[in-house]
Amino acid sequence: MKKLHPIAAQLLADIEAYRLKVGIDRTNFGIEAAGDGHFITRVEEGKIPRIPTIDKVRAYMDRKTKAVRKTTPITLERP
Repeated sequence: MKKLHPIAAQLLADIEAYRLKVGIDRTNFGIEAAGDGHFITRVEEGKIPRIPTIDKVRAYMDRKTKAVRKTTPITLERP
C-alpha cells in the first residue's frame, strides 16, 4: 500500500473505526456516505477526497452515530 496523505489516512482510520462500531461493509458505507461504492478503495489507492466530500462523509458518520445512541436501549442492572 502506498503512503497516504495524512488527511486521507485519518479519514480512513475514522471510517474503519465507524464501520467496526456499526457493522457496515465497505461498499454500503461508500454508497450511503459518499454516493460511491468504491469510495474507500479509491481513498486507499491515494485519491484525496475533496473537502465537501470529506465533510459529507463525516456528517454521515456523526448523524448515524447519534441515531444509534438514541435507539440503543439502556440496561439497568439490579444490585
